[in-house]
Amino acid sequence: MSITVSFQQDSRRLGFAVQKFCKAIIETGDIAELRRLETAETDADIFIIAGNEVCALFGMTPDGFLGPEGFEIRRTLHKGKSALFVIAPDESGAMYGTLELAERLQMLGDLKLVQDCTMNARFPFRALKFNLPWSTYRKNECFDQQMETVRDLDFWRRFLDMMAENRYNVLTLWSMHPFPYMFRPENFPKATPFSDDELVEWKEYWTSLFQMAKDRGIETYLINWNIFVSEAFKEHYEPDAIDDNQYHHGDFYSSEQIKQYTRECVMQLVEEYPDLTGIGFSLGERMNGMTPEERQDWINDVYFETLKQVDRPVKLIHRVPFSVDPAITRNAIESSGYTEEPVWVEMKFNWSHAYSSSKLIMTHGGSNGMEGYWNPPPKNYKITWMVRNEDFFTLRWAQPEFIREHISENGQEYVGGYYVGSECFIPGRDYSHAPGSPHMDWTYAFEKQWLYYMQWGRLLYNPTTPDDVFSSALARRYGENSGEPLLKAYSLVCGMPMALASIFMFTWDFTLYAEGFISTDKSEYNGGQAFISLQDLIESRSVNPDYLSIQAYVERKLSGQTTEGLITPIQLADKLETNIREALALLASISGQASLDCEKADIEAWAHLNLYLADKLRAGVCYATYQRTGDETQRLEALKWIKAPHAAGHWDNLIAVTKSHYVEQPLMHLGKTPFSWELFRPQVAEDIAFVNGE
Repeated sequence: MSITVSFQQDSRRLGFAVQKFCKAIIETGDIAELRRLETAETDADIFIIAGNEVCALFGMTPDGFLGPEGFEIRRTLHKGKSALFVIAPDESGAMYGTLELAERLQMLGDLKLVQDCTMNARFPFRALKFNLPWSTYRKNECFDQQMETVRDLDFWRRFLDMMAENRYNVLTLWSMHPFPYMFRPENFPKATPFSDDELVEWKEYWTSLFQMAKDRGIETYLINWNIFVSEAFKEHYEPDAIDDNQYHHGDFYSSEQIKQYTRECVMQLVEEYPDLTGIGFSLGERMNGMTPEERQDWINDVYFETLKQVDRPVKLIHRVPFSVDPAITRNAIESSGYTEEPVWVEMKFNWSHAYSSSKLIMTHGGSNGMEGYWNPPPKNYKITWMVRNEDFFTLRWAQPEFIREHISENGQEYVGGYYVGSECFIPGRDYSHAPGSPHMDWTYAFEKQWLYYMQWGRLLYNPTTPDDVFSSALARRYGENSGEPLLKAYSLVCGMPMALASIFMFTWDFTLYAEGFISTDKSEYNGGQAFISLQDLIESRSVNPDYLSIQAYVERKLSGQTTEGLITPIQLADKLETNIREALALLASISGQASLDCEKADIEAWAHLNLYLADKLRAGVCYATYQRTGDETQRLEALKWIKAPHAAGHWDNLIAVTKSHYVEQPLMHLGKTPFSWELFRPQVAEDIAFVNGE
């Protein structure tokens, strides 16, 4: 059967969405026929209409509750026959509505079964954080390996397609000092080390990237770290500048010439790249030694005043100071007179480990006084939560209930949206998986983690999106009986990062890497080795106030104090084990193709990590009790839990399942040492020696 689709064919966003819709039509065995939407006399089965004026031609009025990027799917009579209409006030809404229609067709198999619906965007700002591999904030082989991939526009085409399909509407690109890669500053020509021919290639790259994003309804922001200059600038214009190889953290150094150079770079950037939506800046790095007032004055002088002079709208991302002083920053933003509102104020949720809890426990630099950014409510800015993931890069993660809870807890009126992304990982070429494996039906890391991106994007757009959407997507890939059990199994095992972070103290990036069970900044624990030892676990404070640490629990138990209303280490261990037994039973009920085996192996790996943590908690409670009481039976009980077949056995199982399809890989947290789970087998054995007093 032929299904006719009429839409405004001069819209690239609608063209993108209609292409996806046609693919869904073909999958059902029908044929799609495209027609240009010109007048109300156009005849078709499906109409995709963007804009109130075009809707009026058909006598259609969008639902009064539709906001920007919202849409309505409505079945009504047109020219005497039933037709489906996708109606939206703007092109992005019509694009999302068409993608929604395609998905419903895939789930239901027949357009006649599609029900009317209305959807609005929950947040106006739904962003991915993407660190560029040049002029990087961090330095490691994991970034070097992505140079070629990130320069490839075919990679970006697929990445941007993924973003649009999942309803992300902002791409933030992070680099310490990106300007030399984009143009030659007119008054500082030697600050750029590239030849004219090389700059032509760079400009074509950036222009194409920004245009491709715009075609998909995605805004682009370039975010830098302020008082940085290129090595070429230092050599030719500021030879007395601090010679520190421009690493990310350092003392304040500025001059009138550096200010002028930065102003001109900002101005030239927005003039030469009209499709770039906005820019972002930080108050922190390279500002050591400055007072909060001096930091903000530098930003006001260089950024706010410069951008007031440009002749086009430029949106702003203003990162908050790393030392808490809300009054200074909010006063600067609210009194700036900047007309492109709202300014997006970026704030890290639970520092670098947003998967620790859905409750706000801390922000970058701590939390005392941080509420001053939103109490009283801001006038011309919105808080945007940075959901940093430095906890898992290799294993797939999916837990939609955590995301919904996160949005429910933290979606107040003063919140404009979220960023999702990492500082220490670029989702480009997948270097973790064994090459040539029959598992591997993807090229890029973001394609392997497709469900992770789908859940965050779809739920940030509409938190009421049901689990059926995600389980159906799994079923389309792996068979109709696999979707629900796979999603349930993921949800049961992927709470491990939150469980570990709840009872192990963390702050910045390297203080926790949950899937590796490591912390590389443990000066207060066990000599600073990476692996989280039993002693580390015992001595750590809990982060989440709802959880008792091992020592706090043992102290309460021995002194007869109540633990009512708090989660004890033993309760946490029991919950983890119960979840994992259910998840493994679900896995045993599913079979299918090789790529499904890879998904199952990741779930199994998470399961072993959960069981390892559970038994290590039990061992920790027993050994801490022995330390306090000298009760030898408690030490022997600790030894039972830390040895095989318990904790050590679970780690051996983890090694076995991950070695089946993963290779050693670069990891920012470990510097030049490649990461694998097998790397830490000796440290697992050291825990046994520790309990034995060896």
